[in-house]
Amino acid sequence: MYEELYREIPDVGAYLERLGLEAPEQCDEAYLDRLVYTHQCEIPFENIDVYDRNLPISIGTEDIFDKIVTRKRGGYCFELNTLFLKLLNALGYDACACRCRIVRGKDYLPPVLHVGSLVTLEDGVYFCDVGYGGPQPGGAVKVEDGFEKICAGQKFRVQKSDEYWWMLSYVTAGTWVDIMQFTLMPQDEVEFVTLNHYCSTHPDSVFVKQRMINRRLHGGSISLVGDTFAKTIDGVRKEETVRDDRRYHELLRQEFGIEI
Repeated sequence: MYEELYREIPDVGAYLERLGLEAPEQCDEAYLDRLVYTHQCEIPFENIDVYDRNLPISIGTEDIFDKIVTRKRGGYCFELNTLFLKLLNALGYDACACRCRIVRGKDYLPPVLHVGSLVTLEDGVYFCDVGYGGPQPGGAVKVEDGFEKICAGQKFRVQKSDEYWWMLSYVTAGTWVDIMQFTLMPQDEVEFVTLNHYCSTHPDSVFVKQRMINRRLHGGSISLVGDTFAKTIDGVRKEETVRDDRRYHELLRQEFGIEI
C-alpha cells in the first residue's frame, strides 16, 4: 500500500530535458538555484485537472512523471514539489519534504496545505519551492534567522517564528509581506496523501473554487486566474479578459505550453 509514492523517477534524463538542463557536475547551491529558477520558468503551476475536469490528483511518482514530463503539463504543489524532490535526490542532493502553511493575505491561522523541499548543503539547510502559485524565491534560501537573498530580482527573508516554525517573507512595494511558514521536520511522502485529497476534492479548497495557472518568465510572469489573463514584463502588466473556450485553449498552448 502506498508503494507508488516511494518509487524513483522513471527517467531522470527526460526530466532534465524537459527543463533544458544538464546534470550537475557538483550538487552545490549554484546549481540548486539554477534548477529551482528553471523549473519555475519551464513547468507551470496549474490546477486544470481539479477545476476544469474534476479529476482526482495522484501523487504517485509515475503518475506525476507522466503528467509533467511525458505529457508536458504542469501541476499544483503536491505534484510539482513532490516530483522536484525526487529529482533532487536522484541528482545526489540530500533533500526531504517539509510541511508548509500559506499565510499571505490571511488574517487567521490557516491549516497546513502546502509542501516544500529542504536541501542540506555543506553550510546548512536551504528551503526550495517550485509549486506555489504566488511569489516564491527563484532559488534556494538558507534556513537561518534573518537570512536575506535576492532571487530573480525579488528580495526574500527567512525568520524563525518559534521553536517549530520558520517564516518566509518577501519585499513588495517597499514592504515586507509574509508568504508562508514551514518546518524543518522531515516528512515522508505518505504524509501528504490526505492533504492532497482535501486540496483536490473538498468544496472549500481554493483549487476547486477557482482556475489558477501561472508561470515565471525571464523578467516577469504570466497568469490566468479565473477569467483574467495577465502578463508582466519588466514591471509592465497587461491584462485580458478571457471570454470563451477557444481563447482559453489558445492561451494554454501559446503562453503555457499546455495541450488539453
